[in-house]
Amino acid sequence: MRGAADGEGSCVSASGEERNADKAELHQVRREARLSLADPLARYLCEAQPLHDLLRRGLIQLSGFLLKRTIAGSRTIVDYSPVDAARERICEAAEGLTSLSAPTSAAHHRGHLIATLSALESALAAALSPTDKEGDAVFHFVEEAERHLRAVGRATPGFETVDFRQACCAMHDVRAPFEARFAG
Repeated sequence: MRGAADGEGSCVSASGEERNADKAELHQVRREARLSLADPLARYLCEAQPLHDLLRRGLIQLSGFLLKRTIAGSRTIVDYSPVDAARERICEAAEGLTSLSAPTSAAHHRGHLIATLSALESALAAALSPTDKEGDAVFHFVEEAERHLRAVGRATPGFETVDFRQACCAMHDVRAPFEARFAG
């Protein structure tokens, strides 16, 4: 997958499909950053974002599997479809990360993405292992992957693991009614 610019300045995949991004937010980012995709760091961030999302989704799938496995009784047949979905996302991210070149300023960022990938691959192996009946190894590797994704999110805007600003509990415009009451 490579980044390119179309007329609006959004990222486009190698096949020409536009990423699903809020155009208003994209215009705000462009105004603030004023980075060109000719800039190696901007190009890297544009190419790394979908890979980060694939890793995040793989982590979510494995976490769901771990939860199902943990609450299932000993006689319950565990559904492995989340593991299959995670495998697809993780494999796609692995392919993208092998071709992702990072400028020197983003080497640490890329290192966390690679470490996330490694932890998720280990979690996949543990999830399919007959020796990890309790899920301890899966939990360990899922936790390790989450730590690396959180480090990426703290260091790079737009790479948050969870965007709480869009959550239903974000209390959108909750101050307005209270400010109106106390305004003189």
